[in-house]
Amino acid sequence: MAKEDDAYAGKVYGGRTDGVEFCTEFDERVGTVYYWTTALSYLLIGINYILRTVCIKLVDWVGFPTETMRLSKTTSVTFWVQFFNSGFLLLLVNANMSEQPFSFGLTGGSLADFSSGWYRGIGNIIVGAMFFNLYYPILEAGLYWAIRAQGRCRDRGCSLYGTGKTTKQTSIQGYMNMYSGPVYFMHYKYSTIMTSTFITFMYGFGMPILFPLACVSFLVLYVVEKFLLFYGYRLPPMYDERLSQDVLNKLQFAPILYLAFGYWMCSNQQLLSNEQLAPMTSTTDVPLVNHSYGSIFSGDGWSGFYWVMILAFICLFLVYFLGKCLEACIAKCMPSISIGDIELNEAIDNYWASLDDGDRKWS
Repeated sequence: MAKEDDAYAGKVYGGRTDGVEFCTEFDERVGTVYYWTTALSYLLIGINYILRTVCIKLVDWVGFPTETMRLSKTTSVTFWVQFFNSGFLLLLVNANMSEQPFSFGLTGGSLADFSSGWYRGIGNIIVGAMFFNLYYPILEAGLYWAIRAQGRCRDRGCSLYGTGKTTKQTSIQGYMNMYSGPVYFMHYKYSTIMTSTFITFMYGFGMPILFPLACVSFLVLYVVEKFLLFYGYRLPPMYDERLSQDVLNKLQFAPILYLAFGYWMCSNQQLLSNEQLAPMTSTTDVPLVNHSYGSIFSGDGWSGFYWVMILAFICLFLVYFLGKCLEACIAKCMPSISIGDIELNEAIDNYWASLDDGDRKWS
């Protein structure tokens, strides 16, 4: 009987060199899920690249009167499209809010909350995509360098620099286009930074690993862009402060997302205790979470440290959307504390007259 049991176990279980036995079917399914999750993370970045290219082409096709306005619109459109694709699309497709007071039509998914299943599935995809963003700038720079290098090599007839015919170009402009670096585009750099920032703040409370990943990815992007500005790109145009100011204004909304999603994640009691889990009759059923946004209007939603997050969310929300109105009201009630336009009255001569003889020669 023992031999029959061992033979049956040998059929069902797969042995390993370390003596640990795992169910073969379970091992295969775990491997399949891992490969699909990794593939979806890479696919997410690939789709973002396609969406980025399409958005840039569409904005260029629409046209704007000034270069700064065109870059600002390109940055905004590219950011919102990439952020929706990376941060919201997977969340909405898998959401099931049938247990909430108002479902917003999201009842076809299998995940009713930020449960353990959500972190194993959607959470792993988001972390994988953020990890790929860490070294993606290096891959992109290396790929574009290889494309330019092979074009220049074919232009020289696959000969080394300084030997034989050095170029096939028939004009100076053609030679400059072939051997100069690419044009430096600021808009999709900004959109990439904002997308990573918003996703990190949106899910960072439940997945703190996103913060160091975003920090390292920004450092890698900074080093790569700094290197390419010196040795790769053409001389970039002189951007004014409006594009940067527009990006900073949008980034102020990221802490609001952090507080909103962080409150919802930390108030899910099923992640803290098994006593809150509801029984399921079938594996295809959507588990009950007993977690409703209606609890905000009850005492349970303000217990513990929850009230701090709600209060901070309300304050930041009002400042972000009604900040200018509040500032105007405060200045009207207390005009002495308002700071108006400051007139500079410096007793100096004009620019050219202020230069000495040596500086004037260089000017």
